[in-house]
Amino acid sequence: MIATRFHLQGQLAAPGFADWVCDRAARLDLTGWVRSDGPSAMTIVVAGPPTLVDAMEMACSLGPMDVLVERIERSEHPLDDSPEGFEKL
Repeated sequence: MIATRFHLQGQLAAPGFADWVCDRAARLDLTGWVRSDGPSAMTIVVAGPPTLVDAMEMACSLGPMDVLVERIERSEHPLDDSPEGFEKL
């Protein structure tokens, strides 16, 4: 198990993008949270097996059709800081 923070930048103002992130995280059985940091930035923290965390990064880079993720910064995050399940802050 690992925990990772993704900081996304791009055109992220599409309604429902945070819900889309929650749905993808649930499908991958990841725990963590997502927070919008404005129309062009979003922070996501996910915890789970490394291959599934990598799959979440790939899903976010592709995103839904009305979102353009231009950059993802990835960093380690403390594992004990992740909640049960996945939530939108």
